[in-house]
Amino acid sequence: MRGSDPAQKQKSPCSTKNAPVPEFVTCTQCGSEVELWTDEEETLCPSCNYRFFKREATIH
Repeated sequence: MRGSDPAQKQKSPCSTKNAPVPEFVTCTQCGSEVELWTDEEETLCPSCNYRFFKREATIH
């Protein structure tokens, strides 16, 4: 019987639990706001081209 299992009713078919989302961080070199996705470990600042890593980012 389809849909009769209560455990299946609680699960969402479109779960966003693991979907990456953007975080806005401050570039440690020039202070510009930079978009860093949760699944990225590093990014480039569009203003100064500084490459920085998630562990050195300040999230605001």
